[in-house]
Amino acid sequence: MDIAAAFVVVTCSVSLGLYAVAWSLVFAWAHRQRRLPRPHVASGVTILKPLCGADDELVDNLASFFALRHEPLQLVFGAADPHDPAIALVRRLSRLHPHRDVTIVVGADGDATSPKMAVMEALLPHARHDILLLSDSNVRVSSDEIGHVLPDFADEHVGMVYQPVVGIGERTAAAALENLHYTEFAGCLSIAAAVLAGQHAVNAKGQWVRRAALEDVGGFAQVRDSAADDYMLSRLVVSAGWTLRMAPLPVRIVHRDWSWQGLVQRHLRHAGLRRRVCPWAYPLELLLNPLPWTLLLATVGWGRFVLPLIILKVALEISAARLLRGIPLAWRHAALIPLKDAVYFTGWFASFAVRTVTWRGRSYTIGPQARLVPVSLPDEPLRKGSLRPEADLDQTTGLSGAAGLPRAA
Repeated sequence: MDIAAAFVVVTCSVSLGLYAVAWSLVFAWAHRQRRLPRPHVASGVTILKPLCGADDELVDNLASFFALRHEPLQLVFGAADPHDPAIALVRRLSRLHPHRDVTIVVGADGDATSPKMAVMEALLPHARHDILLLSDSNVRVSSDEIGHVLPDFADEHVGMVYQPVVGIGERTAAAALENLHYTEFAGCLSIAAAVLAGQHAVNAKGQWVRRAALEDVGGFAQVRDSAADDYMLSRLVVSAGWTLRMAPLPVRIVHRDWSWQGLVQRHLRHAGLRRRVCPWAYPLELLLNPLPWTLLLATVGWGRFVLPLIILKVALEISAARLLRGIPLAWRHAALIPLKDAVYFTGWFASFAVRTVTWRGRSYTIGPQARLVPVSLPDEPLRKGSLRPEADLDQTTGLSGAAGLPRAA
């Protein structure tokens, strides 16, 4: 066997071995979580949810938060644009659930480079409880979600808890690839990295933080110009002496009718972020994608092993996805796994050629530590002082500014 063949065989073996180890760790983790006792924690929870436009199945996603079983619970929604369609949906849902404690904030500080963090900064002053959940608009929760995560805060040293991420709801091929990638990368592989090496890939889809820990790091001020605000915020909390913990329950995000353009833009942006935030870990992503190395076996005379190994990898991924998602993959979507691996393998290299990214209608370059540098501003940027918080929803009547109360000054 020549050097090239040996390299391909060894690399393929290592890649498949690492993937199999990750698979076994996920299954061991899931079964262990089911047996662990979960202490009761009596604490109020405030959910901060920045909105921007109408995501796939946004009504159902938002409605799932109104159906949460926990008290006291406060829901704080916000958008930079007062005419954002998501705000109208929140107002409608709040009228349908008059018992809910809801606050709506419109407007944001245009001095913050990150459009998302500009909204988060506007939401934070309205939070009234000790535990905060930072949650994106494409998240859908189960009614008992809080009861699964809150017990981690029984340890007073825990400052932040994050949930692994899985994607659900796919109808188009692009949405299926996005959900498969999230479930594999932000779910399966993130769990394995935390269990095996203590490396935490914190994602803002389900990021819980103790109010005292957030205050210790100065709120969102240190991450207002970062495209990786979730990860960087977790680093700040740990640096301040607080404990970071992974929750026992994955959070679900919904991608239903995605386009290929949206898929490519999201992946290139996220790949660029990972490469700048953790440059030492970025090359390891190639080893955690066994399919390309398996295909290379055919070029060095080991072609008879290609199909069985691809079937093995796909079977491992399907079973892990079924475990974490709680629902099976449709066979037509499971058949897309090799395509997904090829797309994201290509994207790994393509990210080096990308100089700018588009996010929420703005263009940026990404600097060291995922710092956002604007390339162009939107036509009508929101400037400092444009913040327009609406009156809180009354806990008894459920009325809001949209339903008759005036906006706060």
